[in-house]
Amino acid sequence: MARPKGLIVGLDLLFMSVNFSALTLFAALSTYVSSSIGLNKFTEWLASAVYSAGIFAAFFIGHSKFTEMHPRKTVFIAAVLASIPQFLIPYAVNPWEVVVLRFIQGMVMMALPIFSSQVGLLFAEARPLALGIILSGIFVGGLIGSSIGPLLAVSIGWRATYVLFGIAMLIAAIIWIGLTPRDALPVHKEEVKTKRKVSVWRDPFTLLWGFSFFPAIWIIFTLAPLISFIVESMGAPGSVNKLSSTVLEASYLTWSIIIGGVAYVLAKRRTGTPRNMFNTFASVQLFCFIITFIGVLIVMNSHNVAVLLLGLVLVAMIQGTGPTFWSAPSTAYPEDLAIRAGYALGLISNSAALVGPMTSVAVHSVAAVWGIILFMALLGAVLTFIGMKMKLPIEKYSEERERL
Repeated sequence: MARPKGLIVGLDLLFMSVNFSALTLFAALSTYVSSSIGLNKFTEWLASAVYSAGIFAAFFIGHSKFTEMHPRKTVFIAAVLASIPQFLIPYAVNPWEVVVLRFIQGMVMMALPIFSSQVGLLFAEARPLALGIILSGIFVGGLIGSSIGPLLAVSIGWRATYVLFGIAMLIAAIIWIGLTPRDALPVHKEEVKTKRKVSVWRDPFTLLWGFSFFPAIWIIFTLAPLISFIVESMGAPGSVNKLSSTVLEASYLTWSIIIGGVAYVLAKRRTGTPRNMFNTFASVQLFCFIITFIGVLIVMNSHNVAVLLLGLVLVAMIQGTGPTFWSAPSTAYPEDLAIRAGYALGLISNSAALVGPMTSVAVHSVAAVWGIILFMALLGAVLTFIGMKMKLPIEKYSEERERL
């Protein structure tokens, strides 16, 4: 049976777009939420930060054989954990309930390693492009939620808007489960018996490559939920705060697809060995970190709105590291370890989602926030370069099997 590649990418994109359009409502309707439930500026920041911490927990929980053996159930669980708080937040009676519910909503990212493994099954050189399209759903959803959400809130009320988007989340999950063919799902395989037990955690590459994306996650999940607060603290008027958020989201979306396409074009020009493909993808990732570094310097030295927005566009190229990083599980690891590697790499890298936004909330200094982001861009470039020099797990695995 031919695998409908376009359908799979479309279903994954639909799931991401619908879920993140709903999750964006917390920021888009923050005025309604805060005034109705009584959130102050601190609890509003904290609710945004713990959402990122929930993403870390999603990879921690997802790192199990249940996930490998039941991808459909995992995607449905991810949708349920995100949608139930969507129904409950409008009726929370105190700010701390909202904080807890936002943490639970971060569990939606349990689905991402499943999508990454799907792409590994269906694509070769085009993995970053397919992943770039899928990951762009995060920001497609952000734009939908931030534009349609306020309009609906005016016409039907913010609580009804929340509930409506929650229903859409469940419908998207049902569509994904119903239309995704079995042969386009990752299949759990027992470990091939070798002279030693195969463990992705014991491989130094897993640790290094996981931490190569740590700086990118730090930057993305600090700026995505907090950019309007950060720009406001820089002294910009309210209209600029909203514009900066829109520019950042649109740039994330655009770079996700463009950089994925660039990695695909470059990979097609080289022989398709795992080493060549990985080095091609990693080189593009290295480039993204460098451009992000330049963008942060521009933002830190901006004296007008145009320069600030230009800097944000360049900073947003950090999202281009997402398609390249998430190509690694199916490129650098054997097929039977791809899902397990995806959760391991996601857990390591998304530890930044646990501490990055929290750190930004704690320091209460815009200069310090941008200084940390600048350092993270440099660190990501260094770790990516080192990762390119390491032996890949798939290379070690092949050598081991040849010796048997």
